[in-house]
Amino acid sequence: MIPDLTLFTTQFATLWIMLDPVGHLPLFLGATGTLSTKDRRLTALYAAIFAFLILVFFGFAGQALLHAMGVSLLAFQIAGGLILLLFSINMVLGESKPSTQLPDSAAEGRPINLAVFPLATPIMAGPGAILTIVLLMDNNRLSFVEQLETVAALALVLVCLTSVFLLGDYIIRLIGQPGINVARRIMGMVLAAVAVNLIVTAFAKWLSLPPI
Repeated sequence: MIPDLTLFTTQFATLWIMLDPVGHLPLFLGATGTLSTKDRRLTALYAAIFAFLILVFFGFAGQALLHAMGVSLLAFQIAGGLILLLFSINMVLGESKPSTQLPDSAAEGRPINLAVFPLATPIMAGPGAILTIVLLMDNNRLSFVEQLETVAALALVLVCLTSVFLLGDYIIRLIGQPGINVARRIMGMVLAAVAVNLIVTAFAKWLSLPPI
């Protein structure tokens, strides 16, 4: 049983928006276009596992790394909120057709190679996802049990993302590129609200202001 369903739901929604399964689907299809159906499935599974390990590592060790560099979590939260805000603005107002251009190394190769690069990183566990998981697993704000909730939310999002990748051909035919563009813009609006909340909360705590 989940101790805090509201926290779990909020973090699941935030991670879903940041990992953007539907928006990243064309990139996955482009990277695995030359693979057989079996190899494509293996690639999706491997990519999810590697992305999970990368994000969990940064989730637990990210703040320690920041402390070692002399960067406060509030400063990181403000900077992260600004970056997420810019990212969300790009989701809403940016180019409607996502780029499917991938590095030459992604054009062919074994499933595990494609799973590590470019799928696990930088597509799935990119800078934005790493930034988000570090902020969500705040050691000063959350208990270990609550951090495990974040890990569970991440795992569930990656399971959903893997399912989207495995059903990619059917989803593209069902909703088409216009449907993907609409979903991306709606998620961008929600992410913008999350980013603003991160920035305002950090400033309120820094200046000892009442919460909004």
